[in-house]
Amino acid sequence: MIKLGLTGGIGCGKSYVAALLAGEGVPVYSTDLAARRLMTESDELRKKLCALVGRDVFHADGSLNKPLLASYVFSGPSGAERVNRLVHPAVREDFNRWVAGQSAPLVAMECAILYESGFDRLVDKVLLVHAPEEICLHRAMLRDGASEAQVKARMRAQMSDAARLCRADYILENDGQEELPSRLGRIISQIMKDAQRQD
Repeated sequence: MIKLGLTGGIGCGKSYVAALLAGEGVPVYSTDLAARRLMTESDELRKKLCALVGRDVFHADGSLNKPLLASYVFSGPSGAERVNRLVHPAVREDFNRWVAGQSAPLVAMECAILYESGFDRLVDKVLLVHAPEEICLHRAMLRDGASEAQVKARMRAQMSDAARLCRADYILENDGQEELPSRLGRIISQIMKDAQRQD
Protein backbone atom coordinates (compact mmCIF):
# COMPACT_ATOMS: atom_id res chain seq x y z
CA MET A 1 0.00 0.00 0.00
CA ILE A 2 1.22 3.47 -0.91
CA LYS A 3 0.33 6.29 1.48
CA LEU A 4 0.13 9.57 -0.42
CA GLY A 5 0.16 12.96 1.27
CA LEU A 6 -1.98 15.54 -0.55
CA THR A 7 -1.21 19.14 0.28
CA GLY A 8 -1.23 22.67 -1.10
CA GLY A 9 -1.82 26.28 -0.17
CA ILE A 10 -5.12 28.08 0.27
CA GLY A 11 -7.24 28.20 -2.89
CA CYS A 12 -5.06 25.72 -4.82
CA GLY A 13 -7.91 23.22 -5.33
CA LYS A 14 -6.66 20.56 -2.92
CA SER A 15 -10.14 19.51 -1.76
CA TYR A 16 -11.28 19.20 -5.39
CA VAL A 17 -8.31 16.92 -6.09
CA ALA A 18 -9.18 14.89 -2.97
CA ALA A 19 -12.72 14.46 -4.36
CA LEU A 20 -11.29 13.36 -7.73
CA LEU A 21 -9.11 10.77 -5.99
CA ALA A 22 -12.09 9.47 -4.01
CA GLY A 23 -14.07 9.27 -7.26
CA GLU A 24 -11.33 7.04 -8.68
CA GLY A 25 -11.62 4.68 -5.72
CA VAL A 26 -8.69 6.03 -3.70
CA PRO A 27 -9.64 6.21 0.01
CA VAL A 28 -8.96 9.75 1.28
CA TYR A 29 -8.39 10.72 4.92
CA SER A 30 -9.06 14.39 5.67
CA THR A 31 -7.05 15.63 8.65
CA ASP A 32 -9.39 18.66 9.01
CA LEU A 33 -12.50 16.48 9.26
CA ALA A 34 -10.71 14.02 11.54
CA ALA A 35 -9.54 16.79 13.88
CA ARG A 36 -13.07 18.20 14.18
CA ARG A 37 -14.51 14.73 14.82
CA LEU A 38 -11.85 13.81 17.40
CA MET A 39 -12.30 17.08 19.30
CA THR A 40 -15.90 16.09 20.04
CA GLU A 41 -15.55 12.28 20.21
CA SER A 42 -12.38 11.86 22.28
CA ASP A 43 -13.02 12.34 26.01
CA GLU A 44 -9.30 12.82 26.63
CA LEU A 45 -9.00 15.50 23.95
CA ARG A 46 -12.16 17.25 25.18
CA LYS A 47 -10.73 17.48 28.71
CA LYS A 48 -7.43 18.86 27.42
CA LEU A 49 -9.16 21.47 25.23
CA CYS A 50 -11.36 22.58 28.15
CA ALA A 51 -8.26 22.96 30.34
CA LEU A 52 -6.51 24.96 27.62
CA VAL A 53 -9.26 27.18 26.19
CA GLY A 54 -11.98 27.01 28.85
CA ARG A 55 -15.19 25.01 29.28
CA ASP A 56 -17.03 27.29 26.84
CA VAL A 57 -15.03 25.71 23.99
CA PHE A 58 -17.93 23.21 23.92
CA HIS A 59 -21.61 24.15 23.76
CA ALA A 60 -24.11 22.70 26.23
CA ASP A 61 -25.08 20.06 23.64
CA GLY A 62 -21.47 18.88 23.45
CA SER A 63 -20.72 20.38 20.03
CA LEU A 64 -17.56 22.36 19.43
CA ASN A 65 -17.73 26.14 19.82
CA LYS A 66 -15.89 26.81 16.56
CA PRO A 67 -15.82 30.65 16.76
CA LEU A 68 -14.34 30.53 20.28
CA LEU A 69 -11.71 27.96 19.28
CA ALA A 70 -10.86 29.95 16.14
CA SER A 71 -10.42 33.16 18.14
CA TYR A 72 -8.04 31.32 20.47
CA VAL A 73 -6.09 29.74 17.59
CA PHE A 74 -5.78 33.02 15.65
CA SER A 75 -5.00 35.16 18.71
CA GLY A 76 -1.31 34.52 17.99
CA PRO A 77 1.16 31.82 16.94
CA SER A 78 1.29 30.34 20.44
CA GLY A 79 -2.48 29.68 20.45
CA ALA A 80 -2.29 27.58 17.30
CA GLU A 81 0.80 25.76 18.59
CA ARG A 82 -0.87 24.85 21.90
CA VAL A 83 -4.01 23.50 20.20
CA ASN A 84 -1.95 21.61 17.60
CA ARG A 85 0.13 19.97 20.35
CA LEU A 86 -3.09 18.45 21.67
CA VAL A 87 -4.83 17.63 18.39
CA HIS A 88 -1.99 16.39 16.17
CA PRO A 89 -1.08 13.29 18.24
CA ALA A 90 -4.76 12.25 18.25
CA VAL A 91 -5.00 12.71 14.47
CA ARG A 92 -1.75 10.76 13.97
CA GLU A 93 -3.11 7.78 15.94
CA ASP A 94 -6.47 7.98 14.16
CA PHE A 95 -4.79 8.04 10.73
CA ASN A 96 -2.69 4.98 11.56
CA ARG A 97 -5.83 3.12 12.70
CA TRP A 98 -7.61 4.20 9.51
CA VAL A 99 -4.73 2.98 7.30
CA ALA A 100 -4.73 -0.39 9.08
CA GLY A 101 -8.35 -0.84 8.04
CA GLN A 102 -7.76 -0.09 4.34
CA SER A 103 -7.01 -2.63 1.60
CA ALA A 104 -6.60 -0.35 -1.45
CA PRO A 105 -3.17 -0.18 -3.15
CA LEU A 106 -3.17 3.61 -2.78
CA VAL A 107 -4.60 5.75 0.04
CA ALA A 108 -4.31 9.50 0.53
CA MET A 109 -4.10 11.93 3.44
CA GLU A 110 -5.43 15.41 2.63
CA CYS A 111 -3.66 17.94 4.84
CA ALA A 112 -3.06 21.66 4.30
CA ILE A 113 -0.26 21.71 6.90
CA LEU A 114 1.33 18.37 5.99
CA TYR A 115 4.92 19.55 6.50
CA GLU A 116 4.28 21.94 9.40
CA SER A 117 2.48 19.19 11.37
CA GLY A 118 5.12 16.55 10.65
CA PHE A 119 2.43 14.38 9.02
CA ASP A 120 4.65 14.09 5.94
CA ARG A 121 6.53 11.46 7.99
CA LEU A 122 3.37 9.31 8.03
CA VAL A 123 3.18 9.04 4.23
CA ASP A 124 5.40 7.52 1.54
CA LYS A 125 5.07 10.23 -1.11
CA VAL A 126 3.72 13.78 -1.29
CA LEU A 127 1.56 15.25 -4.06
CA LEU A 128 1.47 19.05 -4.05
CA VAL A 129 -1.44 20.82 -5.73
CA HIS A 130 -0.06 24.09 -7.05
CA ALA A 131 -1.59 27.11 -8.75
CA PRO A 132 -0.41 30.69 -9.41
CA GLU A 133 -0.95 33.00 -6.42
CA GLU A 134 -3.45 35.26 -8.20
CA ILE A 135 -5.64 32.25 -9.09
CA CYS A 136 -5.48 30.93 -5.50
CA LEU A 137 -6.35 34.39 -4.17
CA HIS A 138 -9.38 34.72 -6.46
CA ARG A 139 -10.63 31.19 -5.66
CA ALA A 140 -10.30 31.67 -1.90
CA MET A 141 -12.07 35.05 -1.97
CA LEU A 142 -15.00 33.55 -3.92
CA ARG A 143 -15.17 30.39 -1.79
CA ASP A 144 -14.94 32.04 1.64
CA GLY A 145 -16.52 35.41 0.92
CA ALA A 146 -13.31 36.92 2.28
CA SER A 147 -11.55 40.16 1.33
CA GLU A 148 -8.26 40.23 -0.56
CA ALA A 149 -6.48 41.44 2.59
CA GLN A 150 -7.93 38.57 4.69
CA VAL A 151 -6.89 35.90 2.17
CA LYS A 152 -3.42 37.40 1.75
CA ALA A 153 -2.95 37.38 5.52
CA ARG A 154 -3.86 33.68 5.63
CA MET A 155 -1.48 32.99 2.74
CA ARG A 156 1.37 34.73 4.57
CA ALA A 157 0.70 32.55 7.64
CA GLN A 158 1.21 29.37 5.58
CA MET A 159 4.41 27.71 4.43
CA SER A 160 5.58 29.33 1.20
CA ASP A 161 4.95 27.69 -2.17
CA ALA A 162 8.70 27.69 -2.80
CA ALA A 163 9.29 25.64 0.37
CA ARG A 164 6.55 23.17 -0.55
CA LEU A 165 7.71 22.83 -4.18
CA CYS A 166 11.22 21.77 -3.24
CA ARG A 167 9.96 19.08 -0.83
CA ALA A 168 7.08 17.49 -2.80
CA ASP A 169 7.60 14.26 -4.78
CA TYR A 170 4.91 15.08 -7.36
CA ILE A 171 3.40 18.41 -8.43
CA LEU A 172 -0.07 18.81 -9.91
CA GLU A 173 -0.49 22.18 -11.63
CA ASN A 174 -4.05 23.45 -11.22
CA ASP A 175 -3.83 26.56 -13.40
CA GLY A 176 -6.95 25.93 -15.48
CA GLN A 177 -4.91 25.42 -18.66
CA GLU A 178 -5.63 21.69 -18.98
CA GLU A 179 -8.31 19.42 -17.59
CA LEU A 180 -7.27 18.48 -14.07
CA PRO A 181 -8.57 14.85 -14.00
CA SER A 182 -6.30 13.88 -16.93
CA ARG A 183 -3.28 15.51 -15.27
CA LEU A 184 -4.07 13.75 -12.02
CA GLY A 185 -4.51 10.41 -13.83
CA ARG A 186 -1.03 10.68 -15.33
CA ILE A 187 0.50 11.46 -11.93
CA ILE A 188 -1.29 8.53 -10.23
CA SER A 189 -0.01 6.20 -12.98
CA GLN A 190 3.50 7.55 -12.38
CA ILE A 191 3.21 7.03 -8.61
CA MET A 192 2.19 3.39 -9.11
CA LYS A 193 5.00 2.80 -11.64
CA ASP A 194 7.58 4.37 -9.33
CA ALA A 195 6.37 2.19 -6.44
CA GLN A 196 6.69 -0.97 -8.54
CA ARG A 197 10.27 -0.03 -9.47
CA GLN A 198 11.17 0.34 -5.80
CA ASP A 199 9.71 -3.06 -4.80
